[in-house]
Amino acid sequence: MSHPFVSSPLVRDVDTILDVMDTQQPSIASHCRRVAAYGVQLAVQYGLPDEMVETIRVGGLLHDVGKMMVSPDILTKPGRLTEQEWRALQSHPEYGFDMAERLGFESSILDIILYHHERNDSSGYPDGLNGHSIPWTVRIVSVMDAFDALTSPRAYRAALSIEAARALLAREAYCPWVVTGLLSIPKSALEAVARNESWGCRPDSRPNAGVLESATTPWNPTYREDPRFVTSW
Repeated sequence: MSHPFVSSPLVRDVDTILDVMDTQQPSIASHCRRVAAYGVQLAVQYGLPDEMVETIRVGGLLHDVGKMMVSPDILTKPGRLTEQEWRALQSHPEYGFDMAERLGFESSILDIILYHHERNDSSGYPDGLNGHSIPWTVRIVSVMDAFDALTSPRAYRAALSIEAARALLAREAYCPWVVTGLLSIPKSALEAVARNESWGCRPDSRPNAGVLESATTPWNPTYREDPRFVTSW
């Protein structure tokens, strides 16, 4: 089922930005498009208002725009980052926020760009917000950002399967409401987005309460130290 997006006067700017990203950082541009598609799929499945769906779409497309100002050597490094490199990488939400703000994007989209690495337990960056302070649109993009990162190959690890990625995210410090939605999306629909194919809305497979409770039990903290499963990039 297609969804009628709300028309936006900034679409031309978004397209221009993505064209530049395609030239400079094509893998990041592709990642942003998938994150936007995953986010829209969940938003439509949950029946969110058109305006919120459009915010998620544009915010997803632009969430990593700040990485264009991070050294490619850092973005493609196969090993663990140094402290200085990690600080440089963690600056990308603020870089992206500054760029998008100068271009005149509205605050709801700026929130996604700036806060997509915040976490429910205040362990995220740049501001260490807790779950109640993170807008719903940001939470959706945040989970889909991590999901696509995990299911895509990186210089430091192979891609995880959809099942492994969903299981891992269900145990991390992400919004349980969004994680429930991710668990509910049929695997075939997620695979279609990854292949850049059309998708349909099928809100008929949400996990029951027992499955969700089991899936969202706290993960072993030492597991987060394994570089194969870093989700913050």
